[in-house]
Amino acid sequence: MIYPWLNDIHQQLTASFQAGRFHHGQLFNGQQGVGKRALVEQLANALLCSTAQNLVACGQCKSCHLNQAATHPDKYTVQADGQSIGVDDIRSVSDFMHQSAAQNANKVVVINDCHKMTTAAANALLKTLEEPSPQRFLLLTTNATAQLPATILSRCALSEVKVHDSAAAMQWIAQLNVPAYPWLKMFTQQPLLVARWQQDQQLEVIEQLYKFATELKQGHNFSALVDIISKDNERVRVFSLFLNEQLKQQLLTGMDFDSYQNAQNALAEFVQNSTQILGLNLPLAVSRLAYRLRNSHK
Repeated sequence: MIYPWLNDIHQQLTASFQAGRFHHGQLFNGQQGVGKRALVEQLANALLCSTAQNLVACGQCKSCHLNQAATHPDKYTVQADGQSIGVDDIRSVSDFMHQSAAQNANKVVVINDCHKMTTAAANALLKTLEEPSPQRFLLLTTNATAQLPATILSRCALSEVKVHDSAAAMQWIAQLNVPAYPWLKMFTQQPLLVARWQQDQQLEVIEQLYKFATELKQGHNFSALVDIISKDNERVRVFSLFLNEQLKQQLLTGMDFDSYQNAQNALAEFVQNSTQILGLNLPLAVSRLAYRLRNSHK
């Protein structure tokens, strides 16, 4: 496997495939940065390979070369156009599935972030799941199963993609030669986030968010913080994660539970407002959050 923490789930899927129990609809749920897409790509390539062993593509056959060039005629990928996956996208999946395979009989559809399907799209997919054709496979990824209709969930084999060995994940992160930031251990379940931040030269930005989270209640000038988090909703969530960790530590060191709960409510309200309300006065929202956090201790 490309990532060591995916070995166990890959072995489980391999055993299922070899026993003839590999479901035609596979749903992979896991946090952003855990490697769901990498796992699905490896499975898709293996299902299309003419000489795959243990659900690992050979890398040498014609199908593998087509996959490497992203031109395989029997592989179809769907992902959100903007904020949603529409019904026309899913109808094209049905059309694709009913066409004859061009290579080795199998055809594979990958649907990333399938929780973004509209209701009409989910209903269209349901028909494909209910009436599977031989040697046709749907591989879906999500980080929000709660947003999927129960009818979709009940017709897929659900696999939870997660890091079971935090030490292995930290060892993998260490190989990136990332500085020993104090917050790295908080992302052992999302190691690919750290890799992406390094690639995008964002590690120092994340470090600044961590420092703001540890000093928020003492600060009065929030312009630098606002400037950072206003650029990306993901940064709001990372900042809130750091704040949440600070609150947990304070609870363990004597903060009473009512104060902790009030602070958590303030944080949840801030995250919801900052990520969902267009035109929000972000400086005011940050200032209000800091005020509520200070007063939660009184």
